[in-house]
Amino acid sequence: MNEELRKDIEAVLNLFVRPQLSSHGGGLEVVDLDENGILWIEMQGGCAGCPSADETVKNLVQKELVTRIPQIKGVEIDSGISDEILAEAMKLFTHG
Repeated sequence: MNEELRKDIEAVLNLFVRPQLSSHGGGLEVVDLDENGILWIEMQGGCAGCPSADETVKNLVQKELVTRIPQIKGVEIDSGISDEILAEAMKLFTHG
């Protein structure tokens, strides 16, 4: 992601998203923009692990970014858990 695009993303987040998240004691950080136009974010504070985080991402974060920045096709939460760790956890749950 180039610097200009990152600045545009941060501007949209600062104006339209972060004020609403901070009113709930939360926030977010941009992790990466992949080749498919998916912006990966990390939820922070009160938003990290919140049961409504997925809904917040779709109804607030994604809506604001997709409508204002054409390069962004969607937004997903980066849990910080690798696919390998997730696969091991699933094995434990299904065989344990």
